[in-house]
Amino acid sequence: MPHVVIEGVESWDALAGALGPFVVNDGAILKVTDVFTNQRGTIMLLEAVVIEPPRSVTFFIQLSKKGPHVTVRLLPATDPEHKTNGVKQILGLVAQKIKAAVPHSRYGKTNLAGFLGDAEPDASKT
Repeated sequence: MPHVVIEGVESWDALAGALGPFVVNDGAILKVTDVFTNQRGTIMLLEAVVIEPPRSVTFFIQLSKKGPHVTVRLLPATDPEHKTNGVKQILGLVAQKIKAAVPHSRYGKTNLAGFLGDAEPDASKT
């Protein structure tokens, strides 16, 4: 399952402004339409839509916090059958937004290195 771990995220507060709704049109249309947080403050769900003609898929991206680490992955209950480049790209965009909001953070384990922009995650941790 595609995932990215961001290390060094001490609190959700730093992410509040960074993870609002957004739209990217880069051949495919990638949208995050809403953000939900559980009461304990350990899980966020981002409602996502990826439109790659002729297909459109809606799913949730799950952010789970354990200590100073946040894992970005697909929510298993809404996991798209086809993990297209658009699905992987939106996961990478969310990870990039988190890393930008928390400057001292860094990428940890991931299998999405090619979708994290110019970042250089530690390939030995995949």
